[in-house]
Amino acid sequence: MTAALDYPLQRDAAEHARLQTQAAFWSTDAAALFDSVPVAPGWQVADLGCGTLHVAQALLDRVGSAGRVIAIDNDAALLQRLRSDAVDSRLHLECGDAFDSRLRAHSLDAVHARFMAAPCGRLDALLAEVLRLLRPGGWLMLQEPQADSWAIPAAGEAWTRLKQLIRAGFEARGGDFDAGAKLPSALARLPVSAVRMRQVVHTLPSTHPYARLPLDFARSLRPVWRASHLADDSEIDGLVGAIERALTRPGGVTTFTLVQAWAKAQAASSMPITRRTSSVLDPGPAHAS
Repeated sequence: MTAALDYPLQRDAAEHARLQTQAAFWSTDAAALFDSVPVAPGWQVADLGCGTLHVAQALLDRVGSAGRVIAIDNDAALLQRLRSDAVDSRLHLECGDAFDSRLRAHSLDAVHARFMAAPCGRLDALLAEVLRLLRPGGWLMLQEPQADSWAIPAAGEAWTRLKQLIRAGFEARGGDFDAGAKLPSALARLPVSAVRMRQVVHTLPSTHPYARLPLDFARSLRPVWRASHLADDSEIDGLVGAIERALTRPGGVTTFTLVQAWAKAQAASSMPITRRTSSVLDPGPAHAS
């Protein structure tokens, strides 16, 4: 199946609004990642699974007037809404498959992907595409979740069950909500160097908009849960009600763990290239360090 069919969440206005909230919430941590590489003026970079363009805009700020950002996503409706705002000539929006971008091989200084393996799985395939795109010495930058730290203490067993369902709903469509935990072993198998990782967890007041992420997932995953016989409407309604009530009580919410990883690609001759290298967009010269 294609990544579009595998995606477990509904493609609608509510999901697009969730992506906006999510991107804004994690923006400071994304900036810290880009500073850690660091992304430099003149670089040619790609953001695979670009979503709402928050990351692409942050990358544009770093690549400067001589740089370029290619933003790829397979949500055509979302990209159509964003095109009117994407007026920067350095930003190239592409509707396509992040796992098979068709960009020219070894043409980019850095490639970023966030929350791609979580909904779609296929972490090794994603990493293979990232390495295919990178010049020798180019940087891969990945961000994936791990659910263990995610907690709504006031919800008790209702949260334990809902978190279990969220994990199962992603898995039912081939995803892995704990993809962040797989990054160390996945990168250990690759021809990369200077591997670095960081784990980020936030504690929020229950009134924070991002504290409602489990409810957003419950709305969007309900069809998957029903179709996969993981839960019926009665149970889902009961869990949603319990989480809603918990979020009105005093006390905090702990986010899932965001696992950030970055590493430098080795020489092209040592990289396993198995994908085709035809291109619908030639990113031009780059300046990898």
